[in-house]
Amino acid sequence: MHQDVRAEDFRTNGNGVENGREDRVSEILEGVERNLNDLVQGLSLLGIKRCLWCRKFYRAEPGALFAGAGGLVCFECIPAWWPARREELSCGDRQKTETNLVFWLRSFHNARSFNGWGKPAGQHAVKFELVASCLECRGTGTYMGDKRCRHCAGPGSVRVVVPSKTT
Repeated sequence: MHQDVRAEDFRTNGNGVENGREDRVSEILEGVERNLNDLVQGLSLLGIKRCLWCRKFYRAEPGALFAGAGGLVCFECIPAWWPARREELSCGDRQKTETNLVFWLRSFHNARSFNGWGKPAGQHAVKFELVASCLECRGTGTYMGDKRCRHCAGPGSVRVVVPSKTT
């Protein structure tokens, strides 16, 4: 219990704290909130950042957190965060964030892009996968004007697969 709070300060009558202690409780809670905010600010000065989705703290190392669409999200939260977040974004913001997400997954988590829906050859356990616009043709399905894109084979989208073990 907080050092300034005594058990006798919290006698209740079923409707809340009695004996005029409501002001004292709110004072203590405001102090605790200030201290927590100071602690979070101090952690950020040390290079520790918080995931927007799960609220856990992570070292701000390359690949630990994805910076996109208004906040930092850890790798573990991407499968739950991205489907919810993409629905909230405008078309332009969604395209930009999706492109950055695919680059981030490829760069730091060994993600691979595949054109087609069969099982990728040589691929073992999959942590998660998502469908994204092809980065090469920017979702048009054509390459150099009139040729079919060689990366997505025409539909303008690819399947991005993230393996379960990243080394």
